[in-house]
Order: sequence, then C-alpha cells, then structure tokens
Amino acid sequence: MQKRNLVPSCTVAIVGDGMVDHYIWGKATRLSPEAPVPIVAVEGEELRPGGAANVAANVSAMGGVAKLLTFAGDDALGREFLKLIEARGASVIGPFLRKNPTTRKTRIVVQNQQVVRVDWEKVHPLAPEEEEMIIAALEAIEADVFVLSDYAKGVVTPNVAKRCIEIGKKKGVPVVVDPKPQHREFYRGATVMTPNRSEAEALVGSQLVVIEDQAAAAMKLREEFELEALIMTLGEDGMILATASRWRHFLARSREVFDVSGAGDTVVAAVALSLGSGWSWEASCELATVAAGLVVQKRGTSVVSWEEITKSPDWPFVELHLDRMKPKETRAL
Repeated sequence: MQKRNLVPSCTVAIVGDGMVDHYIWGKATRLSPEAPVPIVAVEGEELRPGGAANVAANVSAMGGVAKLLTFAGDDALGREFLKLIEARGASVIGPFLRKNPTTRKTRIVVQNQQVVRVDWEKVHPLAPEEEEMIIAALEAIEADVFVLSDYAKGVVTPNVAKRCIEIGKKKGVPVVVDPKPQHREFYRGATVMTPNRSEAEALVGSQLVVIEDQAAAAMKLREEFELEALIMTLGEDGMILATASRWRHFLARSREVFDVSGAGDTVVAAVALSLGSGWSWEASCELATVAAGLVVQKRGTSVVSWEEITKSPDWPFVELHLDRMKPKETRAL
C-alpha cells in the first residue's frame, strides 16, 4: 500500500511521440502583393518541447521526476530537442535516435493570433528492433506511473502499447493513456484514458453535446476499454470522471483562455503525478482542472509549476478532495 503524498512527488516514465514546437512571433501591417496573405515582420522565435516531451516538461515543473522514452531524429533539431528536455529538468532515456527527421510544428503568431501552423514530419512506425529498445527500457526503469502519450507519429505502436500496459500491471503501477482514436485497439487494459471531447466523439461515433451524453459515453468507453477510470476533458466545460460505480463532472477553473496549445499534456502530467502519489481519482481530476486552467492563460506550449498551482485561488478545491481521502481510498500500487 503506497503512502499518500500531499505533494505529488513521484517518478513518471513517459512513452510517446516527442517533438519540437517552433514559434515565430511577429507583426503584420500589410498584405502581400503576391497573394492575399499578411506579410509578417518577425520579432522573435522560440523552440519548446512538444507532444510527449511537453508532458515530461510539465511533470518536472510540478515537482515530479520525468523520464522520457522517445525517438528523435539523428539531426541538428534532434540534438536541440534533447537539450530542450534537459533544460526543463527532465531526462531522456537512451537517447534513441532514428533516421527520420525530428518532428517540428511551426506556428506563426501575429499579435497573439496564430495565423498558420506548418508541420515538418515523416511518420513511420517504429521498426521491431526500435520497439525492443523502448520495451527493454520500460522493463528496467524504476517509476511510479507510466504514461502513453500517443500523437500518432510512430512511437506508440500496437506492440509498444501492449507491452507498456503489461509491464505496468506486472510492476503494479498505473498506466495513463493520452489516446488517438485511430489507435483505439492499442489501449485496452490501461488504468485510465484522457480523451478530449472530439477524440471521445470519434471513439463512440457520435456527437457529444450535452453533459448527459458525454457522461454516458465516458462510462461506455471506460467499460469497453477495461479501464479503472476514464477522464474526458471538455475545454471550458471542465472534465468528466467515469469510474465503475459512477460519473462526476468537474468544472473548469480557468478565468481567461489565451492559448489551449498543450493543455491536454498538462492534464496528463497532473493526473499521472497525482495517481503515482496515491491520490484519489477526485483529487487527481481537481488538480488537473486547476493546472489546465493556469496553462491556458499562457502563450504557446507551456508548463505550470507546483508553486503556481498552490498559489492559485482554486487550490482549495484540490485540498478539499485531499482532506476527504481516507486510508482505504489510497491506491494500492
């Protein structure tokens, strides 16, 4: 039985698609004479960890130990990617390199408005020998919780997902999945999945407009995928937690939405940290809503620190659920 930690201090192993989020900031005051598009005068640019790497960066910012298992391209951007992760306090296992170029998402932002995104990527699933590198690392790693961060860029294959879930069960640690609907057969038997509303709609094959339909879908998906719980994120409408016995709606805690890029990664990081620290499902969801509410107030793919969370006016909602936790509710890991 794991002792409950009131500060989520644990080790999180993240398996998934790491990438680089490239931001170009500028101003536009006129249209191009060549086409009806704005001319952007560049004022600056920045590289940030994206995808699974953003999950790792958020885990580290919230006080956890983040270990990232991913592949980067054997190129200049791949080497920069590794530096970005280390600068955020996370570590990259391996590192594992491949011939594919490192995935980069370039966003051009004008007066705080994203005008275009350009994706630089070549998607190829891992080869069997590359899968074995990830699986062997999972077998050897010491962690309190696993995360599958699937961006459908090739790292999360059927074999990698299956073995991650199996190894998690063998080690007695939770497995948190941030899914892609086209990979729906990969995740059965994990501990919890965190689809957003559009991903959940794709998984059930229908629109989910009202809370009752969203809750019914969450309960159905939890049972279908043989999960302990399913957390459906709903943006400004908060999130739904579905367990075997009931569902519960958690309100969003954001007061101002500036940029939703990477907010799902922050939710995954918060859920993983809290579960790995022995928190209840309710406390984990409340922490995730507070963290997400803070990160969407920032520009671009960002992280939230534990200090920011505990100083938030919404922190008492997390404390309330922690106070309600009884010893029998502490997760047995």
